[in-house]
Amino acid sequence: MRLLILCLTLFSISFVFAEPVINIDSDKSTITDFKLGYFIDDSAKLKFEDIDSMEFKEGKNRDTLGADVKNVWVKIKLFNATSKNQTLFLHQDLAYTIFKLEYFELNSSDNSINKKVISAYSPDAKEQLHGSDAIFKFMLHPQESKTIYVHQTTTAYHFYNYSIFSEKESIEYLIYEKVDAVLLIGLLLALALYNFLIFLSSRYKEYLYYTLYLVSSTLWIFYMYGSMAHYIQIYGEVSFRFNFGLMFNPIFLALFIQAIFNTKIAYKREHWFLNSIITILLLNVIFALVNFSLALQFLSLTLNYAMIVFLGIAISIYLKGNKIIKIFLFAHMFYVVFNLYALLFYMGMVDFNYISSHGIGIGIAIEALILSYLVSYKFKIMEQEKEESRIKQMDLRLLATTDPMTKLYNRRYFAEVSDSIITLSKRKKEQLSVIMIDIDEFKNVNDSYGHQVGDDVIITLADKLRESQRESDIICRYGDDEFVVLLCDSSLEATVDVAQKIRKLVESSIISLPSSEDFKFTISMGVAQVDLDNETNVEAALKRADDALYEAKEQGRNRVCT
Repeated sequence: MRLLILCLTLFSISFVFAEPVINIDSDKSTITDFKLGYFIDDSAKLKFEDIDSMEFKEGKNRDTLGADVKNVWVKIKLFNATSKNQTLFLHQDLAYTIFKLEYFELNSSDNSINKKVISAYSPDAKEQLHGSDAIFKFMLHPQESKTIYVHQTTTAYHFYNYSIFSEKESIEYLIYEKVDAVLLIGLLLALALYNFLIFLSSRYKEYLYYTLYLVSSTLWIFYMYGSMAHYIQIYGEVSFRFNFGLMFNPIFLALFIQAIFNTKIAYKREHWFLNSIITILLLNVIFALVNFSLALQFLSLTLNYAMIVFLGIAISIYLKGNKIIKIFLFAHMFYVVFNLYALLFYMGMVDFNYISSHGIGIGIAIEALILSYLVSYKFKIMEQEKEESRIKQMDLRLLATTDPMTKLYNRRYFAEVSDSIITLSKRKKEQLSVIMIDIDEFKNVNDSYGHQVGDDVIITLADKLRESQRESDIICRYGDDEFVVLLCDSSLEATVDVAQKIRKLVESSIISLPSSEDFKFTISMGVAQVDLDNETNVEAALKRADDALYEAKEQGRNRVCT
């Protein structure tokens, strides 16, 4: 019977109001999904005394009414079906974007009980708002009906998000409401700092532009998703100006693309279109200094232009054979999808939900994360190209300083390095010696056995020199059949011992001839010490070693002379 009475009561109330009624039937009064009425006041002249005669449309507690709507009256009807007094808190968690909120509380007989004005643009905004939320406190007695009217005035897009809480739930909601935005902002700032540090160390412009792109995105998200109002209580015109972040965002993205893909040189037509984005957005920024609200409306058109141009440029560069651009294309597709969905929301064409209301921010965040991979991938390629260039330069230098047949250093390298070795030896006060080597009867070898055997003789001698080489020794092919060894920290006597060891090693070597005969050859050697007190190069020492070599030949070859 009591259930029947309750149902009849609710039916009668619904019939009387012929409008959606929020039924409070529990002490746990969190209500985040309910119906309300709204009336768009195009004249912006209606008074509260006249509004009850207007025809309200049924709507949702979370909704968007488009860019052209500036004044809206919201009507919320409630009924306390419990046996207790209910102290409730009506949240509008987008109040930080609203120019003015006027609350009118009526009881069931439609007598005005309470009026409250809240404005994010008021000098008292910090006292009037709770973070990003406007909160209207009211009470419902048992079985009491009440109507709350809210008059909203906005400067740009018109959307709202109402919820009803008990006192405990209201406090908890304020604590956790903007955690998601804080995490997103923290992620973007960490990426920005990381890339800025890389820019400082590398001086690559793309890292600077990517950092500025992240910072401008973060500033806009910080304002647009309520974190600025919620945590540091900045409201009104000051916070509204953070929309500059969204104006600068495509500019830095265009500069980033120009730098990372070198469009000025490689893709001139695409470079021109990117410059058009930069120019249009900069003009919009300049106009915003004169009329910010109107510039913000133009921003929708410029952002759509930038979005289409970015997409077209990415496809064009990809079709021209650049495969790395597909990373940007993939990233930008996410931004396009989420941005279009958000645009439909702002125009009032899709329902209010988390993704639609946060679409631009989500798109920016996903694009930023994927672009961070693009930056690191591009950096990896640049480092690989630098390494390949370095190796190529080393190969070219090696070709210029080594003998192609023996792979020993050539005469040019010996001339370059010997002066440095003399300077080092003087500083260390170490002795320095040279050995001049010549193959005995080399012309007869070529004449009798052919140049191939002559080449084998030269290569064999080079191998034997390497076998006896110390780490600090410099060996070079000085002429056709002449070789020079520069020995660091070696006295004349020690150098003679090294030379004798080389001579015996060569003397015992055997070369197989095409006729299956074994062939042996010998060398003559001249040794000299560099006079580090009086000589600044090895030329004089080489001359003395060459004279000693001539003496070795005169004495019958296959010997070492000093």
